Amino acid sequence: MPRFSVAEARLWGDQFVQFLQDTGREQESRRDTLRSIYNQEFRVRTDTKTPNFSCILYALRVTHRAQVHGESVHFKKGKRRVVVADQYRRPRMNAEALVSASASGQEPSSGLQAPQSRAKKWAELIRGKHGVDIVSEHDQGNGHIRFPVVPSEPRTVTVLVQNHGVEAVTLRQCQPHQRSRELSFADEQGATQGQSLLLHPGGTYPIQVRCLTTCNGYFCATVVFEFTKEPDEPFSIWRYIAAVAESQLAKGLGPSAPFQSYQASLQRPVTVITEDGIPPDSSLKNELEREIPLGTYQYPKSLKDTILLGPNARASSSWATMRSLLEAPLLAENYQRKFQLLLHLEEIQMEVDIRRYDMQDVPMVQDRALLVLNVPGVAENRPSVLKGDHLFAHLSSERDCSPLVQYKGYVHGVELEKVRLGFSSKLQKKFVDNLRFDVTFTFSRLPLRVQHRAAALAMQRGLSSLLFPSASCHKSLFTGTFQPRWFDRKLLANEEQCRAVTHIVTGMSRPAPYLIFGPPGTGKTVTLVEAIKQVWTCFKDARILACAPSNSATDLLCQRLIKDIAPRYVYRLIASSRNYQEVPADIRPCCNWDDEQSCYVYLSKEHLGRYRIFITTLVTAGRSEDLGLSPPPTVGGPRGCLATRLCEGSPAGVQWGGGVEEGGQQEGPVLWRRMRARGGRMASQGRDAKAASLHLSPRLASANFPPGFFSHVFIDECGQAVEPESVVSIAGLLTAMDQETNPNGGQLVLAGDPQQLGPVLRSPLAIEHGLGTSLLERLMLHNPLYKKSSGGYNPQFVTKLLWNYRSHEAILRIPNELFYDSELKACESDELDVRSLYCAWEELPKKGFPIIFHGVCGEDQREAKSPSFFNTAEIEVLVHYLKKLLQSRGKGGCPSVSPKEVGIISPYRKQVEKIRKAITSLDPVLRTLPDISLLKVGSVEEFQGQERRVILISTVRSCSEYLQLDQTFKLGFLKNPKRLNVAITRAKALLIVVGNPAVLSKDQHWQRFLRYCREEGGYTGYPYEDESPAEDGLAADLHALHLSN
Repeated sequence: MPRFSVAEARLWGDQFVQFLQDTGREQESRRDTLRSIYNQEFRVRTDTKTPNFSCILYALRVTHRAQVHGESVHFKKGKRRVVVADQYRRPRMNAEALVSASASGQEPSSGLQAPQSRAKKWAELIRGKHGVDIVSEHDQGNGHIRFPVVPSEPRTVTVLVQNHGVEAVTLRQCQPHQRSRELSFADEQGATQGQSLLLHPGGTYPIQVRCLTTCNGYFCATVVFEFTKEPDEPFSIWRYIAAVAESQLAKGLGPSAPFQSYQASLQRPVTVITEDGIPPDSSLKNELEREIPLGTYQYPKSLKDTILLGPNARASSSWATMRSLLEAPLLAENYQRKFQLLLHLEEIQMEVDIRRYDMQDVPMVQDRALLVLNVPGVAENRPSVLKGDHLFAHLSSERDCSPLVQYKGYVHGVELEKVRLGFSSKLQKKFVDNLRFDVTFTFSRLPLRVQHRAAALAMQRGLSSLLFPSASCHKSLFTGTFQPRWFDRKLLANEEQCRAVTHIVTGMSRPAPYLIFGPPGTGKTVTLVEAIKQVWTCFKDARILACAPSNSATDLLCQRLIKDIAPRYVYRLIASSRNYQEVPADIRPCCNWDDEQSCYVYLSKEHLGRYRIFITTLVTAGRSEDLGLSPPPTVGGPRGCLATRLCEGSPAGVQWGGGVEEGGQQEGPVLWRRMRARGGRMASQGRDAKAASLHLSPRLASANFPPGFFSHVFIDECGQAVEPESVVSIAGLLTAMDQETNPNGGQLVLAGDPQQLGPVLRSPLAIEHGLGTSLLERLMLHNPLYKKSSGGYNPQFVTKLLWNYRSHEAILRIPNELFYDSELKACESDELDVRSLYCAWEELPKKGFPIIFHGVCGEDQREAKSPSFFNTAEIEVLVHYLKKLLQSRGKGGCPSVSPKEVGIISPYRKQVEKIRKAITSLDPVLRTLPDISLLKVGSVEEFQGQERRVILISTVRSCSEYLQLDQTFKLGFLKNPKRLNVAITRAKALLIVVGNPAVLSKDQHWQRFLRYCREEGGYTGYPYEDESPAEDGLAADLHALHLSN
């Protein structure tokens, strides 16, 4: 029988305590129960000899990790360290040290070394060697030489090759790579032409760099100086030389501080004492039952260890098990397990990403009983902070103390970039203005939890025929011939829309869902709304649940429904995290705001049973207090991805149809007045981005409605939601049709476009293995019922809308060709067609072609600690066109246009920020224009589902160096064709694209768009030719040096 030292037994004891935490039994204190768990569950997991329970308990007690009182055992919380598992980083060779350290609370070994970074490789290339160096009066450090130029004025600068060594060296050649046409290189003895020359000790040799440009921009070359020093091997020294021509506007928009790359710091283990804060008063009255419990669904720590270790020898079995499940096709049999794993992976990556928002040495000020913290970026939901959230703060001066006292602060309100926080009285007593803190942000796990539950309920409630349909039962819900009274008579002229509505009302696809494939501008939401109205009219016992991922999309459903259905029949249930002032005025009569109590009300099932139409958002960033739940466990992670969409999203709502039939005038007004007092409107924190929202579909699911309560579920913009998010509105709410037991079972209708942007996710493993694929897209990709045949789609299950009502035919042509099989048709208009208004504008390179592609050779820049890119040269061009448009006053073939009819799109947050600054504060003309604040500048995600008369696009990227970064992180337009599709198809009458053609042409979709613009005469700006062989040569050089990664 092996003997174990106290230290060895303590290690096993620590692992047992972690096992208890992983399995949700950390509160267990009965000695006999703990012994049973240890012997029957923990010890059997390994073939390794382990100490008995008494041995590990003794070791934990003598090392002060446990207290034992008779038959009661209490484990102490030991030192804590936040260990994150970044799925974008390659596992380190000795990651086991980090895993074991995280389990034992010890520091990792000093041998933990990151692989050589790109920056170190560049430093090696630029450093002087053998006494030889390259210098210039325009040195910027880090091997960069940068000098200003003025358009049309040639300028020459000198770069010196110096030999400070004691031996002669041979300069074999000075070879420029990836050279801009504006730069030229010359020297007296022909080194720039490949002629060798001898450089003696103490010698200096000049190289002239000349720049002549006709426009503003950034013109660069990578120059390699190649040497030989006998008998040593050849060596080289590199320099990056750039000439910059820029306006005062561009200078004002330049970096506010030098860019500092994010460094994930390893936190030392420390004992933490948390002082709870003061939460805000609840503004919620809840009467809705909660009969289906919501579990915590914590991920097992072993999963994080598996990611940290990667597929090495020690972790090979667990890694292989994980990969096996990830790579298995999604089936009913593994539905819950696979989505549980994918959601866990997403949460683990969220923990990594939230750390980027942590702040150090920041002051707060006191405002009565609250402290106010300035959080740059919070207005854009970076990080997303809402009323009821919490964060942690500790005094900066105490960061190295142990135990560390951290204070939990609850958010009482957010105003622009100021967050008002309620902390404990202990902090209030010691507080003085501008006391400095280190701040750690958190994210709510609630959205993840409800999606876990939905995935579990889906199979428990027999929804496999909905989620994995194989056939239709060919049973109509309509007894006779469907001859509708169309609410929107314009549909009569659209065969596809009429066909979709007819198939939805008759229910002939059941149990299979019915899909509306709606490309941009084809009237997808119009079709969905008409179908809801027809179901409401034709089936007096129907109850309808209509959902969308964001508040804006859900509000739109409500606005269009109440045009033909009296508000007393429609109820829009909204979450208490939404500011009441943000609710559109026309839907306020339908919402759940109680005027008398000044709070939000969720009614009981008994009251809800009187109504027939419910409208709510899907899961986005749910608030636990809105659900009437105790605050869930919180870990660090961004409210982005599943928890929050970075730019849109919001609280949920449920609309109600009346409890009396249309025309029932006697009961209606009385009932309406009573219900109007009990539930009317609602509020969110403003900022309707998918960041401030509550899911109320899971609230309805928690109520456990009887089977068949809902007859129809409609999900608009389904392509923007992850599948478990859509399932939240189905599981526990819709009963699938069954020929034997439920012949009149529910109809599920999904509307969306799989060619537009999907959900925003963080985890690369989860994205790779299907979490980013919406339910709508999965059915269209993998289910035979929804696949396109030579004759098109089967109309019994799916309708593709074909008539585009939004865009000029020239704007529509390339998206139509690339994404929609050239089947879309621009609908002709009998009235004045807004789509042709700008065809005679004098700024167009070719009249009649309302697209401008303006080529710019700019610079990718970053500033301070922001990883986001911006390009000031592109902003200069945007401002030029914007002033021409907004100051036209109908002249020059340009009709008058107001700022609210113009949109500017860029894929990078920092570029959006810089453009706003240029428009609202720096440019003296634009900032004084009336209503300039109504001009929307935003990301592609913010514009999805919207349209503008004029769209301007800034693509930003001017350097191919970061293209792999974009592809890895799904950034920018390159390597993400859906983003290109959405951006272009927002424009109705005029599209202006500003970008670097040489970089954009590396993507096949952008290359096609560029070729189209050139062929049609719409290209202008920086001369564009196919990339030169020299550029390919540099790419090969960089790849050989492992610098392209």
